[in-house]
Amino acid sequence: MLDRKCEKCMEPATRRCSGCKDRKAWYCSERCQRKYWPIHIFDCNPTKPINSAYQIAQAVHLARTPFDLQAQQDYGFYNAKSAEDKRMLLCLYEILLVGFEVESKVLHSWRTRDNLAERIKAIFQAVPGATRLLPFLWFLEHQSLLEPLSIIGPELSRPSVLPWRYLVDDISADPTDAEINAVRSGWPEDKKQCYELFGLNLSQFNPIPELPSWMYFGFCTCRVAEESARLGRIYRVMIENCKFDEILAAFRASSLSTLMDECGLRAMRESLPHLQEVLSCTGSTPKKFKSVWWLKLYVLVGDNEIPKSIPAVAIIAYGFANCLDQPREQEDLKEVYRRFFESEKGDPIALHDAAMAGRTFDYVGGVIKLKKKFRRLMTLNHPHVLDSLR
Repeated sequence: MLDRKCEKCMEPATRRCSGCKDRKAWYCSERCQRKYWPIHIFDCNPTKPINSAYQIAQAVHLARTPFDLQAQQDYGFYNAKSAEDKRMLLCLYEILLVGFEVESKVLHSWRTRDNLAERIKAIFQAVPGATRLLPFLWFLEHQSLLEPLSIIGPELSRPSVLPWRYLVDDISADPTDAEINAVRSGWPEDKKQCYELFGLNLSQFNPIPELPSWMYFGFCTCRVAEESARLGRIYRVMIENCKFDEILAAFRASSLSTLMDECGLRAMRESLPHLQEVLSCTGSTPKKFKSVWWLKLYVLVGDNEIPKSIPAVAIIAYGFANCLDQPREQEDLKEVYRRFFESEKGDPIALHDAAMAGRTFDYVGGVIKLKKKFRRLMTLNHPHVLDSLR
């Protein structure tokens, strides 16, 4: 029998979450499983939408301010003006959720009944000595952070202003879209791409293949929606803890991976295969993206012609040069690669290496079933074109 450890306390585990297929979701007892639920819920298959109180529990677990915008608004982080205020607020919730063992669903009920501040004070007053704790003394002077946001209305109706406020570090800034666009029009492309990511992330979206940020910020490496969501959460933590110019500078220096690690996100980053390899190719670096990422973009955008942003030579290496005047064969080849990228067994970097060695058909055929005609399509008649892709 495998030596399984409890996710919560690392003691020998005997029970597993029955609601999902997460191989790590083992526990030693019902108590540990219940206590770890606010963290595991994000990897499980909950039957109800995840409310923002669980985002607070996750933030406490990660020791970072919450990266979910709704959680920030619901629990006072958005109103906090300084990093110190956010840190004290996080400490307050840590005492509540970990020290006093208040469950996330209870915290949620306090907020939805509009008595969050009063219940927080009541529970601290009920525990001997708790009213002398620094986070509570701080909270008594900052209860207004839990009051409803006066800026929610215009903010939710104009999500375009969110990244601008982060850029200028002023939550009260309210320029018109025309004013924002006039400034953006004079920016270099890398700054536009970074701003695009901020805008999407703060609106709780992730880039799609049609957007430059999908490639340049590593979303091209994500195999399934869960990985894309995880990468989105990584960037949300960075946005919460770094200035716009810090992230832009890291992007330009091809050092986003380093910045992620400095934000305490190394484990999350390393859980995403090939992310670091792609992020090492951003900005002004002379290193090029491996052709396989351009291939993935090409087969996902749904266009019968190669988008202008994609180097044509990168597509030639995977067989499309053999069917330039055969739209049906082009689509068949695209479908093969789409199936490959969706497969858990498919490794994009291994595909790239196979293509560079002239073994595309053999490698892809080992991952998904192929018809014989694809051997002809995937055979490169002019191997010298690979020299520029190595």
